[in-house]
Amino acid sequence: MKTTPVKLTFCVILGALLALPCFGAIVINSSTTSWIPVVYGASTPDPIEDQQTGLVSGDLVGDTNHPAFYSQFDDNGTPDILTDGTLAFRVRLNSVKNESKMEFNYNLFIGMDADRNGSLDLFVGIDNNPNGSGQLAIWDPGPGANDGPSTTSIVSPPLITFAEAVGINYHFALVDATLDPAATSYDLDGAGNTDAFISFSFDFSFIVNLLSTNGISIDQNSGMNYVMATATQDNSLNMDLNGVDGGIDSLLTFTALGATSETVSANGDSVPEPAVMALVGIGGLSLLISKRLRKDQTLD
Repeated sequence: MKTTPVKLTFCVILGALLALPCFGAIVINSSTTSWIPVVYGASTPDPIEDQQTGLVSGDLVGDTNHPAFYSQFDDNGTPDILTDGTLAFRVRLNSVKNESKMEFNYNLFIGMDADRNGSLDLFVGIDNNPNGSGQLAIWDPGPGANDGPSTTSIVSPPLITFAEAVGINYHFALVDATLDPAATSYDLDGAGNTDAFISFSFDFSFIVNLLSTNGISIDQNSGMNYVMATATQDNSLNMDLNGVDGGIDSLLTFTALGATSETVSANGDSVPEPAVMALVGIGGLSLLISKRLRKDQTLD
């Protein structure tokens, strides 16, 4: 059957629409099927029992089938505005200190390398340690290099804080079949305690604006790298560093340790490294030149 120009145009438009990312309002207590794993290298795990303070319920856990770290993005229904929306994160912990209270009594930091130079530019996370007031927060990095555990500090108090609204921007619950329907284990470290998911979200525009004050411009399609860790205080990463075995006291950089996530945009898309993009561009240019030379030879 011959395709008419109108039908062809419709198919092209439909194909383009289907290729666009699909966003919806974030349900903070939704199942993992709505979340995208944040990948470290070729896998998504975090070794068990590698927290550095001896406080068990601050241990990040994950394996190849059960990621330790997820993200989710809602573009606020404004696909043409790339700096609004909601950015959410979910982290898997090995247990809850007191299941009857269901409280997370530590800090959780997600460091953002937004300009992809190896140094962390901003921290978002949870300020729930005993000296904190139970809040979501955004922090500036300290004055050091902030490119490894031994060079990183966090400025306290935070730049900005947000109340934890349970079920809206914050959720802390034991892992079960509803939250993680594909799970084959709810106790990854085998210690006899059920794992927990802690989930939280931020208005993406706050992150965009705070990075902008440091001369860094991003939108929902910009690539960035994450470093995620738990802590007992709000000015350093001193408990468990995600993606590596221990490493909190290492003199290596986050990149050398393997503690930096693969490059990903806020909307969850993987973003190729600049070197890869350069190779793609060179390959495309070479192909174009080759085709032109063949065409010229044919004309001769």
